[in-house]
Amino acid sequence: AAAALEESLKAASSRKAVNGSPSTLVLTLVDIYENQQKNVDAARNLLERICSKNEYEFQDSEDLAQCHAAWVELELRQENWDMSLELARRAVSGNIGRKGSKAARGLSRSLRLWNLLFDMEESLGTIQTTKDAYDRALEWKVATPSHVLNYASFLKEKKYFEESFVAYERGLGLFQFPHAGATLLWKNYLTDFLERYGGSKTPRARELFDRCLAECPSENASEFYLLYGDYEENHGLTKRALGVYERMCNAVPAAEKYTAYRLYIAKAIQYLGVTSARPIYEAAISTLGDGPASRICLEYAKMETGLRETDRARAVLVYGAQLADPRRDPDYWKAWHEFEVSHGNEETFREMLRVKRSVQAAFSTVNYNSAEMGAGAPKVETLTEESALEMIAKSEGVEVDSKKQPLIGGFVQGKRKAEVADLGEVERRA
Repeated sequence: AAAALEESLKAASSRKAVNGSPSTLVLTLVDIYENQQKNVDAARNLLERICSKNEYEFQDSEDLAQCHAAWVELELRQENWDMSLELARRAVSGNIGRKGSKAARGLSRSLRLWNLLFDMEESLGTIQTTKDAYDRALEWKVATPSHVLNYASFLKEKKYFEESFVAYERGLGLFQFPHAGATLLWKNYLTDFLERYGGSKTPRARELFDRCLAECPSENASEFYLLYGDYEENHGLTKRALGVYERMCNAVPAAEKYTAYRLYIAKAIQYLGVTSARPIYEAAISTLGDGPASRICLEYAKMETGLRETDRARAVLVYGAQLADPRRDPDYWKAWHEFEVSHGNEETFREMLRVKRSVQAAFSTVNYNSAEMGAGAPKVETLTEESALEMIAKSEGVEVDSKKQPLIGGFVQGKRKAEVADLGEVERRA
């Protein structure tokens, strides 16, 4: 079998190989020499002829890289540590094989060989030789984001903190936004920096955050804004933290603005009080789309109700009503209905119904498909006008005479004592 494979290496041409990799012949022959014939010298001699003397001309550099990796692994199995490390260094040096060989020239850019070299340097080499290997990969621009992370992690373990930050900076010079690796590098860079220095180097940390956010695209910026805001809350100033959250609301994509504004509002209430959220609510309503803006209006009205600012809450609900189609957003109208039952009177309840009819008329020309309408959604139960009449009358201390003739449907009995029989009379009085 070994003789047949030796002959096949002489006869097979890598340019015409279509059913497999030519390196398979070499690796199979090495396995036969080492494991079946127990002849390590023959296996080593074969790999030397292939890798150093180029007896076989490979078309693809990856095939030749597999042979070099097999030679290194062979020496490792024989516990020739120094020899294996020297072979790994030589494989990526760019000074091996024929000068005109395309496969040999490509060895210096083979990730297989570089990964093998990094593992061996960290295990068998010194700190300086490991640093030299990573620096050479960064200089030749063959390193990947994972290599940069491994390099920085290695330096961090050896207590070379500032050099690990330099490694991150060099990696960011190679992988800039919108490259996917830039997000990973910046996240680890900032995390390691904050873990190392905390709040002792605040100006430098702020400079890093500002530089990151200036380069970061909006779709990836939210996590950096959150990290920046948390840093300012713990080590900086409250005013700067709220400024970061405000910047986040303006920078993130439209799909994330609602969540960003809710976070900003919560932080403002936490640090500055409830009334400080009013301008933020107003900015959110003017910025967001109809759906999120109507939800913000409900939250704004709930806050004002909690402050017993009933008129302000009602004004917010009136403004938000133009954004809430009763067919698609019944929860909004249910909330307003309950608000008027609890805090309104006949006039305000009548105004709510008038606004609802106006909004229904405004949206009557808008068509939605069944998915947008929320087909199959549970029906929202609301109080009837009669129930609302009784609740408002009870809260205002007015007795309702059930023997009186029924009033117009849709209106609530309040303190008004005059009765009306039809809608025309109501309009004439109004």
